[in-house]
Amino acid sequence: MMPTGQATVRTAADARGLGYGEHLLVWSWRRIVTGRIHCPVMAQEFADACGSDAGEVFLTLCTFLKALAFASRRQLVIRAPDPFGVTSDERQVLTLLAAAQSEDHSLFQAHLRWLAPPERRRGLQIATQALANAFKANDLPLALPPSATPDSRARPHAVT
Repeated sequence: MMPTGQATVRTAADARGLGYGEHLLVWSWRRIVTGRIHCPVMAQEFADACGSDAGEVFLTLCTFLKALAFASRRQLVIRAPDPFGVTSDERQVLTLLAAAQSEDHSLFQAHLRWLAPPERRRGLQIATQALANAFKANDLPLALPPSATPDSRARPHAVT
């Protein structure tokens, strides 16, 4: 059964090719960085998605965003011009979180290296794993993009 809030955002999430977990992350990230951290709608979305864990999951997201801002090599671009799109930086962060959640260590490390220099990676790694685990514990799976899934990776073909 889908939590109440998920039904209201399902169309927007599907239009971007995102599941509910990805949509909740991007939508919340955009609201937080624009100063709408005390938004009742966002609080309700987290309550619908995470139940009694809502506050802890939200604080874990805020901690992750602070770690990301501190560790990033550059300022990340969010908010695609198309409201149903995601920027390449948003997709990169979603892939980092999905790799952590799916325990794809090599993909996780590759995205972590791309985002942060060595001296700032550890804090981002811890925050990323905490957020990925919080979403997983609340049945909010984060999907790897098709180009990062094992079945779609380029494989050498035998010459016949």
